[in-house]
Amino acid sequence: MTVPAPETATLSRRGFLTGLLSACAVTRAEPNSRLIPTMTGPVPCTSLGTTLVHEHLLWFGGPGLQHAGYAPIPEELRSESVAFAAGLLNDAAKAGITTVVDVTPHRPIDLYRQIARRTTVKIVPSTGFYRRAKIPASWAAMEDEKAMEGRMHREIAEGIDGTSIRAGVIKVASEGAPLTDWEKKVFRAAGRVQKATGVPIESHSGPKSAPEQHALLVEAGADPRKIVLCHMDVGTQGRAERLEALLPLLKQGSYFEVDTFGQDFYTPWSHLTAFLRSFCDAGFADRLMISIDCNWHWENGVMIFEGAEPPARDPNASRRTYAYMMTFAVPRLLDSGFSKKEIDTFLIGNPRRLFSEL
Repeated sequence: MTVPAPETATLSRRGFLTGLLSACAVTRAEPNSRLIPTMTGPVPCTSLGTTLVHEHLLWFGGPGLQHAGYAPIPEELRSESVAFAAGLLNDAAKAGITTVVDVTPHRPIDLYRQIARRTTVKIVPSTGFYRRAKIPASWAAMEDEKAMEGRMHREIAEGIDGTSIRAGVIKVASEGAPLTDWEKKVFRAAGRVQKATGVPIESHSGPKSAPEQHALLVEAGADPRKIVLCHMDVGTQGRAERLEALLPLLKQGSYFEVDTFGQDFYTPWSHLTAFLRSFCDAGFADRLMISIDCNWHWENGVMIFEGAEPPARDPNASRRTYAYMMTFAVPRLLDSGFSKKEIDTFLIGNPRRLFSEL
């Protein structure tokens, strides 16, 4: 079934939603039976299992803002990139990871298809817009808010880049706070698409930009229960007053995501655990998620993981793969006093709820 994009056809919201729900095979009477789009076809929410909600199969930016810009994978490195990414996913599967949500909306779907065929890990692809300095020039030049909305609609309802593979999550981002006019357009468009489709939103965020981002999304019609604010531990420094200021976002039903495990230059371990423990103790364990945010890129033919470049120069950066969640983060969280029930809530229960709630 093909659902026309907003700028190419006149369609009532009810008509659009009816078509989309049919395409996504959603059963309203049984939320957990909802089928979630993946790279190899739709799967029921109940099959998501242990889920990393914020990851990247392949990455294309330079190592920092000083190297800003979209840098596609060189032709001669495409085959090696596919093999390496599939290998990381297979290692994750052996460690106990079932599903990875890819939040790179500027992805080469042809390479993603090759990766998906070589792993048992379920891969949920995304639509949306990442930071303006890090995306293809044609995307960054887009100023029409309706065109932004239309692109996201099409990739959710019809498929990505002419394929039948539909996006299962919307990714948005800002460089910081306050948001630029272009970023506000992206967030408003994403909020409207979320309202129309029910697909969750993940935002490249942080404690400073989160309140403005959240307000824009909700004002545009997004359901707070379908919003994930990511990287939320960075910069809180474990301070109680900073954590208290973020509580209103959780009280509206939104989620916080944390992924700086093993990156003390972003968030020292004591601050990361204080962040999670504070909200667990306040009764919001069911609104917290954890991931790794694994990403690497090619620079002059050399594979570089985030954190390996200056200023961090982390010698262990390449260890932070998808499997790292189970080989490092979970054992250390258990040693820090978190219960298995809490960790299962972060990795299994909350991702399932995010995708199943209507």
